Amino acid sequence: MKIIPVLDILNGVAVHAVGGLRSSYQPLKSKYCESPCPVQISENLKSRFGICDWYIADLDGIVHRRWNLELLNTLAGSLGRIRIDAGIRQIEDLFELGSLVCSNRCIVASESLTDCSVLDSLACMCEPRQFVFSLDLVDGQLNAPTGAWGTRSLMEIVEYVVDLGIQELIVLDLAYVGGEKGPGTTELCAGIHREFPHLQVMTGGGIRNCDQIKRLEQSGVDAVLIGTALHHGLLNEEIISRYCSGESGNNSNTRG
Repeated sequence: MKIIPVLDILNGVAVHAVGGLRSSYQPLKSKYCESPCPVQISENLKSRFGICDWYIADLDGIVHRRWNLELLNTLAGSLGRIRIDAGIRQIEDLFELGSLVCSNRCIVASESLTDCSVLDSLACMCEPRQFVFSLDLVDGQLNAPTGAWGTRSLMEIVEYVVDLGIQELIVLDLAYVGGEKGPGTTELCAGIHREFPHLQVMTGGGIRNCDQIKRLEQSGVDAVLIGTALHHGLLNEEIISRYCSGESGNNSNTRG
């Protein structure tokens, strides 16, 4: 099990994501940095905890199709391994993003993808293992453009993704992001792990403490995406250091 820190970027600065209401997101006030500058925040966290695995959401790209390419390239060059959600909707977006796609894990999210056939094309154009699929939810319901996945259930969508050769899945419920309800995806993640035991499963949204992290680990989750609890100091530093290095214990569900 591993903690993967989250950086949500809007208007070029890190913001505090709450409930998916992006128009109301405010600049992030992190315990570990006085500035909402994504580069400064990430450098401080990397220096303090040795973090080398990151989740970055470019909300300018996701919402407005205005990618922070210079900033993303700067972060990619300094942080090590990053997963970037830039809101890929169609094949043409790959050319806009350029080398970011080739040199990092590129997240393809159900929220953005206009049609599942686009994912087929992406998997043909690039190595499927280069992509991470994000199964986006709102209160447990699929968050995707109308008709993009036909009548497929959540588990059928996961099966579709696995059959393409994609090996990493994020399960993210926006209704829980930045809130205090705890994670809302534990049961679904457990079902996915039972059905697809070799799939690397990550989840996030509402995670506040070590007990919740351990319950997710027991359900088969490999990594948790954490923003608010990390930046607001809700997790003690020993837990952050241990889980960011992936050394969470000897649970047999933990893979890689």
